[in-house]
Amino acid sequence: MEVGLFYLPSVGRKKDIEAGMAGKRTDLYQEMLAEITEQLQYADEHGYYGCGTTEHHFHVEGEEVSTNPVLLNVYFGSKTKNMKFGQLGNVLPSRNPINLAEDIAMMSQMNKGRAFAGFARGYQPRWVNVIGQKAGLSEPAEGEDYEILKRELFEEHFEIIMKAWKNDVFEHQGKHWSIPTDNINWIAKDVAHKYGKGCDEEGVIRQVGIAPGLYENKMLDMFMPFATSERSIKWAMERGVVPITIITHPEICVPHFRAGQEAAAAAGRDLAFGGGMAITREIIVADTDQEAEALAREAGSFIWNNFFVPFGFGAAIADPGQGPWDKPATFESLSEAGLCIHGSPSTVCKKLEKELKTYPVDYFWHFVYNHMPHKPLMKSLELLTEKVWPEFTDKIKPSNLTRVGSASAG
Repeated sequence: MEVGLFYLPSVGRKKDIEAGMAGKRTDLYQEMLAEITEQLQYADEHGYYGCGTTEHHFHVEGEEVSTNPVLLNVYFGSKTKNMKFGQLGNVLPSRNPINLAEDIAMMSQMNKGRAFAGFARGYQPRWVNVIGQKAGLSEPAEGEDYEILKRELFEEHFEIIMKAWKNDVFEHQGKHWSIPTDNINWIAKDVAHKYGKGCDEEGVIRQVGIAPGLYENKMLDMFMPFATSERSIKWAMERGVVPITIITHPEICVPHFRAGQEAAAAAGRDLAFGGGMAITREIIVADTDQEAEALAREAGSFIWNNFFVPFGFGAAIADPGQGPWDKPATFESLSEAGLCIHGSPSTVCKKLEKELKTYPVDYFWHFVYNHMPHKPLMKSLELLTEKVWPEFTDKIKPSNLTRVGSASAG
């Protein structure tokens, strides 16, 4: 099992966000870059798979400041040596798929292959509808037709990106895109004929290609955050994309895993239960259960309950038959559902053992809420690395080999 770190990221501490307009402050942004760099340099030395950040815009409040995850991938890639960097994920409906394919390919070259890609449909209309207005996302702006359009754009943009990555040159005729457009008469046809591809004998452009391509032409690992429906999971598994789920209740999530396994098999991929799948959880470790709980109460719960829950993310912790807003938006709800795992190393080992027996995934994304103070966050990461993860995976390389749990590494 690979273990990755997932950041929004936020800027500032809780008090800074509560003071207002934290996202506009240079001092807080620079503090975020410095602190996450230190966290990632530690993870880079200890076998972590990679780091992913979201794509969101207009977050002047400071809770999710990641307007260009590919730029962050290049920045953090330049500070590390081993980890992969990617996006969890790019919101495809509002993006130009050719530009995005080019940007990620360039990032993979700059990071010399230490790259992955993630794709999402988007749920925040404040920016999706504004940035995606030329694709029609400002009207109807909500409702069933809006969701249908987002799905159409997502799937067509994904198809275009795959063609751009897998082919020297390509063409595409879809509902929303024609690539290339008609009647492009290329003045430099002799150059295209001698040194390139895509131009016919009359000088009309028939195909185009991106340059550079992916590093050494190797296809990237791909992820879909956060897959919460059987339909989305099946779509991803049919295409070799790893769905990342935040659903916690086994009666809801285990059938999703089985559906994904069946979809992969139908596509010719014989996977064990949980193969090709991922989950994400917040984990906070301290020397004692009491200390870890105190830290956890001031960590992810603040942003989750104040920002994510209004968008319906309470579905992640819902019991069968419950709606997204049926459980109270409290730390206790997150803790009881297991979306926030906290405790001493031995306590966290026990909780993770149960979790990973239920969901034997190939990837675990540790949700890091970096508005938590840096020093205890680093301590939590170190305890996870030294005393927890070695019980469950041989990918993580602790500095010492002290183990505190009872599970087997694998």
